[in-house]
Amino acid sequence: MSLTFEQKVQLLDGLDTWHTKPFEGLDSMLMTDGPHGIRKQIDTTDNIGVTGSVKATCYPTASLTACSFDRLIMKKLGENIAKEAIHHGVQMVLGPGINIKRTPLCGRNFEYISEDPFLSGELAAAYIKGSESMNVGTSLKHFICNNQEKNRFTIDSIVDERALHEIYYSGFKRALKENPATMMISYNKLNGQYLSENPILKDVVRNKWNYQGVVVSDWGAINNRSESVKMTCDLEMPSSHGYWTKKLLEDSLKDGVLKQEILNSSLRVESMIKKYKKQESVEIDFKKQHELARMIARESMVLTKNEDILPLNEKENVVFISGFYDQMRYQGGGSSHVNASEVSNIIDIASNYSKNLKCAKGFSIENQKIDIKLEKEALELANQSKKVIYAVGVPEILETEGFDRKTLDLPYNQVELFKKLYQINQNIILVVISGSVVNLKPFERSKGCLIAYLGGQASSLALMDILYGKTSPSGRLAETWIDDANMCNVSITDDNNAIYYDESIFVGYRYYETFRKPVRYHFGHGLSYATFIYKDFLVEEVDHEYKVSVSVRNTGKIVAKEVVLVFVENNESSVYKAKRELKAFDKVELKPNEVKTVSFTLTKEDFSFYDIYQKRFVRETGDYQIQICKHSGLIIDQAEIHIEGKEIKHPLVSYNQYEYNPIDFSKIYQKDLPMKNVKRMRPYTLSTTIREVEHTLMGKLVKIAISNTAAKQTKKIQDHWMKEVIKRSLMESPIRMLALFSNETLSLYQAEGIVDILNLKIFKGIKKLRTKSKGE
Repeated sequence: MSLTFEQKVQLLDGLDTWHTKPFEGLDSMLMTDGPHGIRKQIDTTDNIGVTGSVKATCYPTASLTACSFDRLIMKKLGENIAKEAIHHGVQMVLGPGINIKRTPLCGRNFEYISEDPFLSGELAAAYIKGSESMNVGTSLKHFICNNQEKNRFTIDSIVDERALHEIYYSGFKRALKENPATMMISYNKLNGQYLSENPILKDVVRNKWNYQGVVVSDWGAINNRSESVKMTCDLEMPSSHGYWTKKLLEDSLKDGVLKQEILNSSLRVESMIKKYKKQESVEIDFKKQHELARMIARESMVLTKNEDILPLNEKENVVFISGFYDQMRYQGGGSSHVNASEVSNIIDIASNYSKNLKCAKGFSIENQKIDIKLEKEALELANQSKKVIYAVGVPEILETEGFDRKTLDLPYNQVELFKKLYQINQNIILVVISGSVVNLKPFERSKGCLIAYLGGQASSLALMDILYGKTSPSGRLAETWIDDANMCNVSITDDNNAIYYDESIFVGYRYYETFRKPVRYHFGHGLSYATFIYKDFLVEEVDHEYKVSVSVRNTGKIVAKEVVLVFVENNESSVYKAKRELKAFDKVELKPNEVKTVSFTLTKEDFSFYDIYQKRFVRETGDYQIQICKHSGLIIDQAEIHIEGKEIKHPLVSYNQYEYNPIDFSKIYQKDLPMKNVKRMRPYTLSTTIREVEHTLMGKLVKIAISNTAAKQTKKIQDHWMKEVIKRSLMESPIRMLALFSNETLSLYQAEGIVDILNLKIFKGIKKLRTKSKGE
């Protein structure tokens, strides 16, 4: 039975928080959060997680799995999350996340893959391929330039066209080739327009990239539904309970273009629902899944320092000191939080690795205060031990969705205990537990350093496997590690209107390498327990492409894996360019003394830049270097090639120096820059935030009422991080979102009433507040 036009309109709005609408002959489709594990709410009408979620395997977060540099690992991750989705009756998983790590302070970096768009796109594509092969849909997110949590619902990301194409579009363009079920648009504006109604959805995603799947809003990201449908944003989530449906129906009577786009969108949504049918539940062996999570974490953790102190011997007297030893932090807070099927803690597994391994807490992760009793026990054991494993990290409350970190520094008590430990025992192995970069300068005298990131529910097992040499570490850093946020060329400010991406293309290692900035650990850095020799590096030009090959020999004594990185160093040019850029990578396993040849193909696109005047990618004539690198700062071998392309001559007002300076941003942006901060004045709208009206009398009353409602709704929430997220997000949330996430205590029509009152239309507003919808 075909749907009526009104039903087609209704199909573009969710049924509730997690389902699409069912009709005769068309089932409802269930989707859940889950970049690193299934987060299916027990009550599927639950907007904010009051009732909790089902048990599932919590795999390592993206910040760690990215360090695997392994497409097969990411594909396996996608497959197994899909298996658990089928087990739980879920048809689509909301992930992976590939927002570029523009600054290490972004509170949600643990959910994102890398600072590099090529790596992000390749690994996301592998994850998507794995999940979609099981006929479980994925949602590539968040499109686009959603690189901080501060004011994420309303901020305007001001980005030049070249940075968009080279940095921010690139990963999405690659991953969308795998045809994920959906692509999720972000909350923020881009260059003046909300992503939900931005022309790039139609012009770039649909027309240039030919993406035919469903574009879905992030939960609550719709600002103007009619305009968003015109720009091919198909599905609104969560349900607006008919509010936007009525407006779409009304507007379609007057607008033929909108009517046609409604038909196009409904066809895409209907096709998606028919494709991803609910499958017969499969049994899951969660013990096996736990071991898989362990393996993925083990393949991804990064050994960054080893002064002949690792691996450990089971006969050595060792002490493991950490506030995390009995409650390992293994994931980040927010919408991706998984109710783990089981969790391995150091205290429970230590004896499996050595009878000579003792444990002590040393510091509290609940606060930064020094606990004399805990320190005394730790110092005594350190004095009795040959070596010390000291695991430091960021407590969950300080790193979660909804807000950004203020500093890269670790808590005071962790730093102070290290100083005291070092006075007693200099054989310290540092383990770092965090979702992103932290300041390691206070710990630089440690003889070993294992960056474990957030390793999922089997994190403790994985890191102990590496420390005790059960496996050789093979992870490489997917982001640059620095000691001080001020070393980064990007900062997070309190600006309420616009943020300038005035670093342009110089994000992550592109900045540090080009401008010769010191870093703690370069992008791509990582050590092994084996040693490798590279030989027979060869570059051949074949049919305007470059065939690159190199032989790698394991000269160590154990089986180990090596990541081979290919960078292109750019030509000297009047156009600013990054010094070098990652263009290819692979990971190979080698037995002792085994040799394997690794091959790559570089195309003309790998030597191109986006020309803001010609509005396309251009390959410039010049001399380039193809480089095999250990990491972004260390070349193993290189070959110079000459490329015949375009002779580029630009006006001096744009590319007037080889080394880009942010003061040039206004020239390359090519439009007037908006104000970074504005004072919001009447008339207010549904997209106005509580913070923007709290200075008014009505705003104060609204703030009190909403705060009281939120307090009641979050009373049953057990996770303190979720309460903190909701509390911190409240003031930055648009009024329309407060209605969507109020569990129907406030409708969008009533929210209109609040806006009317704020605009001093008191009686009109009160009338609306007394009813749930227009029809009442």
